[in-house]
Amino acid sequence: MTPSPIRLALVLTLCAAAPAFAAPPDAALTRALQRDLRLDANEAARYPQTERAAIAREQEARRRLGDAFAGSWLEIGSDGRYRQIVASTTPGMRIDGAEVRVVPHSLARLDAAKARLDTVAGRGRLDAAIHSWYVDPRTNRVVVSAEAGQIHRVRSFAATAGIDPRLVRYETSQGRPQAFNTIVGGERYNLPSGFCSVGFPVFAGYSRGYVTAGHCGGVGTAARGANNLSQGIFYGSTYPGSDFAWVYLTNPAWALRPWVNNHAGGTVTVLGATPAPIGAAICRSGATTGFRCGTVTATNVSANYGHGPVNGLVQSTACAGRGDSGGAFITPAGQAQGVTSGGMLPFGANDNCGVATPTTFHQPLQPILNAYGLTLLTNAQYSVPPAIQYIQCGGTNGSYACSVSYQSFAPSGESWAAPFYSSGSCSAGQWVTITATVSNAFGSDAKTIGFTCPVNGEEPM
Repeated sequence: MTPSPIRLALVLTLCAAAPAFAAPPDAALTRALQRDLRLDANEAARYPQTERAAIAREQEARRRLGDAFAGSWLEIGSDGRYRQIVASTTPGMRIDGAEVRVVPHSLARLDAAKARLDTVAGRGRLDAAIHSWYVDPRTNRVVVSAEAGQIHRVRSFAATAGIDPRLVRYETSQGRPQAFNTIVGGERYNLPSGFCSVGFPVFAGYSRGYVTAGHCGGVGTAARGANNLSQGIFYGSTYPGSDFAWVYLTNPAWALRPWVNNHAGGTVTVLGATPAPIGAAICRSGATTGFRCGTVTATNVSANYGHGPVNGLVQSTACAGRGDSGGAFITPAGQAQGVTSGGMLPFGANDNCGVATPTTFHQPLQPILNAYGLTLLTNAQYSVPPAIQYIQCGGTNGSYACSVSYQSFAPSGESWAAPFYSSGSCSAGQWVTITATVSNAFGSDAKTIGFTCPVNGEEPM
């Protein structure tokens, strides 16, 4: 006789005690600066003021030096204290509180060279041996990092971009770059007490996030990655009745990927969301038991977890455990099915993977998408050029700074067309036209705006 689901259909979550003590942020910050930067206690304590002063001096240097400005940075002197360095292409310049060094190349010239590298890379022809590139004001060069012994590939990269080789410095990488902060189905995320698993990356317009189980958290619950980096909040959550939620990403450091972790060093690509029929093979991915497969045994199932019935579930023999809740169910052909809800869990056990024929329930995906107006991120959406939403600029007394807002699911980069860039100086009352281009491996998008350089005080653009 099958045991009653009232007794055995347990919600698969893992609860953990909250830490009993947390040090004040300022004390924790000071200790971290001493530990990681090897600062003495006095320098660590005054660092926030050092940072604020450095920001103000850089703004002053940009204003005073104009086109001669070549960057600014902090150095730790032999006395263990920070000092600010400002680089200029014009000799004889002075900036109060900073050391001015004369260099051959302006920051604008280096930024333009880096932007050309971005453009070449955005065409999808980048050699895998080249790992990264950036403007380094300290060496007054564009630094290109690549595998050892591959300087000829760096030269080819620069030549393709039409860059003067004197602007480029080659640096050997200590490893291969990998994306650390990605939203991938079946990976762990942390809650104020316990953890659950990511379902599928989703988006609604320019809002990004992922679906998961409703019993994992109510609206407003904070979610953090397995590395404890902030992700966002539960923007919608329904449980019981149904068991679904979506987490809205408030931290732009997280990138969406149309993948499900197979917990064996690879991923399953999400291609669509066609429901699997009864008898079909189905797999699920979660933070506790990894990647497990089984067979769909029933649809439109109602389960009683003790908090009220949850309806419309799909039942399968893919085993699961506490902490797998919210994780991705997907077919071997890449069709997203839903998120792990619960299952028949033997008394005293943390999972049902030791049962000969496990019973696990998942919440179908389509009702989640319908409830919150979400779109599933599939490989088709991922493999498209970026789309710029808007450019926003602001400024004060002859200087300006701009930012570009855009959507790109694939890794992307932005560049600003000469002679104007994302920030700089301009003559009061001057009409400035600025163009931003965003590129990824599948194409690019550009947008141009114009504004009047500020005359007196801060002025919207």
